[in-house]
Amino acid sequence: MKWHLLTEKVPSSLEDVYKILLKNRQVANKGDFFEPKNPIDLSAEELGVDIEMLQKAKDRILEAIKKKQKIIVFGDYDADGISATAILWQTLYDLGADALPFIPHREKHGYGLTTAALEEIYKTSTPDLLITVDTGIVAHEEVEKLKEKNIDVIITDHHQPDETLPEALAVVHSTKICGAAVAWVLAREFTEEAARKNLDLVALATVTDLMPLKGVNRAFVHHGLEVMNKRERLGLLALQKVAGLENKNIESMQLGFVLGPRINAMGRLSHAVDALRLLCTKNKKRASELASLIDSTNSDRKQLTQDLYQLARGQVSEQKKEHILVVHSDEFHEGIIGLIAGKLTQSYAKPSIVISTRGETAKASARSVVGVNITEVIRSTRDLLLAFGGHPMAAGFGFEHDNLEPVIDYMFNYGRENIDKDLLQKRLSIECLLPLDFISLEFLDYLQKFSPFGQKNPEPIFALKNIKIKEIRTIGKQQNHLKLLLTDETDNLELTALAWGRGDLSDSLQVGQSINAAVTLQINEWMDRKNIQAIVKDFQVEDLD
Repeated sequence: MKWHLLTEKVPSSLEDVYKILLKNRQVANKGDFFEPKNPIDLSAEELGVDIEMLQKAKDRILEAIKKKQKIIVFGDYDADGISATAILWQTLYDLGADALPFIPHREKHGYGLTTAALEEIYKTSTPDLLITVDTGIVAHEEVEKLKEKNIDVIITDHHQPDETLPEALAVVHSTKICGAAVAWVLAREFTEEAARKNLDLVALATVTDLMPLKGVNRAFVHHGLEVMNKRERLGLLALQKVAGLENKNIESMQLGFVLGPRINAMGRLSHAVDALRLLCTKNKKRASELASLIDSTNSDRKQLTQDLYQLARGQVSEQKKEHILVVHSDEFHEGIIGLIAGKLTQSYAKPSIVISTRGETAKASARSVVGVNITEVIRSTRDLLLAFGGHPMAAGFGFEHDNLEPVIDYMFNYGRENIDKDLLQKRLSIECLLPLDFISLEFLDYLQKFSPFGQKNPEPIFALKNIKIKEIRTIGKQQNHLKLLLTDETDNLELTALAWGRGDLSDSLQVGQSINAAVTLQINEWMDRKNIQAIVKDFQVEDLD
């Protein structure tokens, strides 16, 4: 892994750290960064939403409520879409609207505003108004079909649009924020009180959908976490309990790595409507039942991901010279392919496409590296596809089975001709060199001022240079993790370090050996005592200079 020091300066004071981290994050407005505005006070313009479209959407919804017309809030089956559905549906329901939520089933209905999903809705009744959340921005044909049935359509979404927008009554759209935040902007038009209470769901969606935690997104997560830690949403409380987070302060990392994946698991392997029910329930017993179901489904998801990832790695071994990785199998579960693509990209530092050929049509999910807009790559082969959509770093598409070979050949050729090898290296961005004697509880408290951490505002990684290994041991049920005691040259300072999944290095490292380590720092609380521990991101035995 290639280390990239973001600055050569070695801090000698907290003020130095403050300046280094701000410069590395290119923070222009320190006031907004450290004391972000409450999103309630952010204008639609600041959030990237067109005011005229917002007003059109509001007026049509008020008309529907007044006339007691049927409204469908049509969402998506990931954590962003589920949160968006919960926010807008609950707001409309509390206003007295005749509104129902609808979350499509991944395998039964497909992704987005599909004909299959609409036919499912028509089985119950034909709505007068359909509002999409976190989807719909490229659903041109489906919107036309809805209009033919005299169903008005309001689209709220944050995905990349085509050159033209669907002919909906109103399109409330912004690429600056997540889908749940766009839905929240519309919901805020009706009641600020409810909008404040729903900031917890916007925070969850913002982190799980990998939005950059700077500017307005930082504001959503900062204030959303404050709402979440008031512990008023029964569903999230129950989910925290089964996830081992009961009575713990929730931060962005818990959203991204603990709670978010559990919400997402339902849409991957089951029906995401149960996750929606969890977020909306006012019944404590029901919340507990749903949380247990979701936690169990997430366990199944983790095991299936690991099994299928090994299958994918077997195919990748034959693609060492390719600049884009493409794997396919009828064993790949459609709900897991995005996770496999992410793990491949993380392991090999290349854009990765995972294709499931088990259904009537092939479904693919892609993940990318910095510098390669995977949505544009996919868009360039749209003639071979049935549907596509996504972000620069993550996307999905579908195509007929007969186009499997042409799609794979195109992706390989595109990679060879258009993707520079320099973009395909494992890189680790490091804030600066950090003297061991600089690490203290006071220092870690200071670092927390830069939270919440996430995309574009990562948890700081520091380089510890020429530190000595004093103790080595493996830990965990399978002894697959490494625990080290690190010290300076004089043996006066000690630091416990954990290297998750690196137990295999126990034989190659030696007590007394000097190494360089790239680490994050955290406080470990046990029996009312606070200790500092380092989480090792990478080792180097050669000199860092």
